[in-house]
Amino acid sequence: KLYGEDVYTDQDVPFRIAEIIREKAITRLRDELPHALYVEVEDTELRNEGKRLWVRAFIIVERESQKGIVVGRGGEGIKAIRQAAQKDLNRIFDWKLELDLRVKASKDWRQNDRTLKRIIE
Repeated sequence: KLYGEDVYTDQDVPFRIAEIIREKAITRLRDELPHALYVEVEDTELRNEGKRLWVRAFIIVERESQKGIVVGRGGEGIKAIRQAAQKDLNRIFDWKLELDLRVKASKDWRQNDRTLKRIIE
């Protein structure tokens, strides 16, 4: 065996968080936005004596005009993504997770080798 019985995955926590957020975003935006988005976990911090995990993450899109699609009218889009992701994350992790989710644009990130390499690693 490569891992012990108690090891669930070899993926690090930020990667798992980013993938769950990305899945929730793509699921909710499939008709409005192509899969031209990725999630970057900017900060994580254990709080309340290690009982809570606070996370700040960004949904990155290619154009400024796409930010509004993700955020939605009155913030409803990003709120729905955050709530769905947080629900799944709270089931997976031992900590109570607090998710601060934001959107930003990174022009033509899919053509940027440095960005693509960072996402893959």
